[in-house]
Amino acid sequence: MKRISTIAVILALLMQGCLASVNPDDEAWPLDGDYPRLELSEKSRSSAVLQNFNDCDSLLQTLQENLLDEMAVRLDQESYWHWANPMLRDFGGVWFDDVMAEGADTALDSDTGASPSREGEYSGTNNQESGVDEADFLKTDGFHTYMLNGPLLLIMEIPEFGQISLLSTMELEGNPMSMMIEGDTMVVASSVYGWQLEEGHPLVEILAREYTYPNSDYVYKHYRSDLVKYSIIDISDRNSPSIQHEIYLEGYYNTARLVDGTVRSVTHAQMDVWGLEYYVALPDEYWSIEDVYERMDVWNASLLQTLSDNRDRILALTLEDLLPQRYVMDGDNVVTLPYSVSECSEYAASSDSVARGFLSIATFDISNDYVSMEVDHIASSWAHVYASPDALVFAEPANDWWWFWGNDEYEDATNIHVFDISQPGTTSYVASGRVSGTVQDQFSISEFQGVIRVASTTDAWGRWWISDSVTSETGEPVFTGPSNRVTMLEPTSSGDLDQIGIVDGIADGERIWSARFMGDRAYLVTFETIDPLWVLDLSDPTSPIILGELEVPGVSTYIHPVDDNTLLTIGIGPGDDGLGLDWSMTQISLFDVSDPTNPTLADSLPISPAYADDDCQNIRTCGWSWSWSEATYEHKAFTYWAPENMLAVPLSTYRYVYDENYYYGGYEYVSMLKLIHVDAENLSLSEHGEIDHSPFYNDDEANWWFHSTSIRRSIFMGDYIYAFSALGVTIHNTADLTHMQDMLIPGSHYAEDVAEEESTESQGEEEPCSDGSEGDSC
Repeated sequence: MKRISTIAVILALLMQGCLASVNPDDEAWPLDGDYPRLELSEKSRSSAVLQNFNDCDSLLQTLQENLLDEMAVRLDQESYWHWANPMLRDFGGVWFDDVMAEGADTALDSDTGASPSREGEYSGTNNQESGVDEADFLKTDGFHTYMLNGPLLLIMEIPEFGQISLLSTMELEGNPMSMMIEGDTMVVASSVYGWQLEEGHPLVEILAREYTYPNSDYVYKHYRSDLVKYSIIDISDRNSPSIQHEIYLEGYYNTARLVDGTVRSVTHAQMDVWGLEYYVALPDEYWSIEDVYERMDVWNASLLQTLSDNRDRILALTLEDLLPQRYVMDGDNVVTLPYSVSECSEYAASSDSVARGFLSIATFDISNDYVSMEVDHIASSWAHVYASPDALVFAEPANDWWWFWGNDEYEDATNIHVFDISQPGTTSYVASGRVSGTVQDQFSISEFQGVIRVASTTDAWGRWWISDSVTSETGEPVFTGPSNRVTMLEPTSSGDLDQIGIVDGIADGERIWSARFMGDRAYLVTFETIDPLWVLDLSDPTSPIILGELEVPGVSTYIHPVDDNTLLTIGIGPGDDGLGLDWSMTQISLFDVSDPTNPTLADSLPISPAYADDDCQNIRTCGWSWSWSEATYEHKAFTYWAPENMLAVPLSTYRYVYDENYYYGGYEYVSMLKLIHVDAENLSLSEHGEIDHSPFYNDDEANWWFHSTSIRRSIFMGDYIYAFSALGVTIHNTADLTHMQDMLIPGSHYAEDVAEEESTESQGEEEPCSDGSEGDSC
């Protein structure tokens, strides 16, 4: 269906009628909370169903219209802050940057192996769904371990369990972030920023534009976009991997999944239009004008001029300026691929979309001797991504924050887009729908037997201007806080996701902190001052119901199923008197859900603080920072190994010790991997021990670390546990934690550069005296 949109010419009619009766002699500020307003276009919602564009002119008009609307709202907000707020009007306006919430992925234990001889003998990436491998910077096939560390790809051999050796390294461009492996083919996704491109790189000429600041000789180099680079690497010879293809896509990396030899990687590109004014361009003399009405006249004229300048810039844009471009390295040259090969039909949008960015789905079939790729684009905000073996699901805000300005009657809503990925090498659109509220992360989404289940929280999140706008009959503010629900959606032949069931009113006043769907059950953790665990029955998708609820102190940020009757969680411990949160405490909890109508907390284990200091009884008095665990927000750092009933999670902290160590930086680090025995039969938790990487970071005077000092990942292999951090790998026997091997690894280049610079700078310098002075006097 052809999508027609007409660009509305913004006349910027300033509504000043309310000022006509103002008495200039009044001592009070005359506007009384009002301000010169722009007449903004009316906004409404219709359908989330994606429609492909049938011609490029319609696509260009839609993108230009969206930009015009957004810039008008931003300038209207600037006017509000400048005139209606007495604290800000004399100090210039403020403006707000877009906030993109990068979803953190979270998961179930799922093993992948290249050889049947070791299949099931090692832990793999902690994946949400069985049969769906999630991209990460560390992978193993049981015989080799692959790690992205700094700019390097490291390939390490596992000759026997309990051993490791470095086979090869390969330097990759930019910032390698994650990888997927199928057989002897690897796909690495890297972020490449414009400033990282070396002079002479063929992409510099394409991406960079030089601008001279007004009334200045300063020349600024602006890059039209950052890039996601896909390196297709042949690893058939692990001693000498080779890059086969290099593909660049404008935007930012989100995540990737591997199903049956097909990689589907998701990126998001935000239209970055150089020269747009996000605030009113005022003349210098404006701030010296004392008369409020004269000042307002200058403001209004400047506002109109800013709108006009923005409009001219936007209408001069072409699709090449607005769409994410693709580039392919061909030897030493770069080939720019056309943004469309079929009249822009690769681009789609919901009928009421006002997004200025694109979600791009790059589909790589790496199961054959050759690699094929197709890319589809959706006009979308940043999205949470979920995948089952059959479905790829995106959850994106139906509207950006600026859309709600002047539309307070609308609640938050999330668009749900579903794609069929059951066939290797293809990604086919199925249907879209809309649910109330916002989605926490990928674990708030599930596909089961063709039904899409979504847990969401309704709230006016991010709409700062309406926080106190709802009042009772007596004029008192009314709390309209969050509420939670689970919505059941089913695709129809018309492309709609129909709501077939819902359970709402869950934990009014609280927000979802974690969720997990398991078959016909759902588990939610909400939080305000304590942590209720909710158990839901979804066996009848047309009539989901709440089975049970349990209130416990603290909050769980990730839920991991041990078996059908037991849940293992990690989160933040409770504050004083069991209320609120103690952010310095990481807590492991074990729940018994064998009776879903009466879930119980079987055991909990605080594993903070993580420092090793016999003289320190209180973390707040010894200079130590609060400890933290990456596993509280990144499920891939959470490793549960069922054969050993063992959980491994990292735990880190640091303190400033410059008074004790006079070297550059002066920090002491604690970098540990905590091992917890999980007894699901007797429903208990106990500390098994810890693995310490602290010496990697403290035994070197060059320890001003800008890279992570934490243990990032762990792998169980046979009877051993391998721990990986930026500087090294350790191997211990799991049963008694006997130390087997250490191996330093390269790649933490910034730290290595700092060490080299400090070594050079320190040559010839005198050692400081005990009192800090220098020279012969000591």
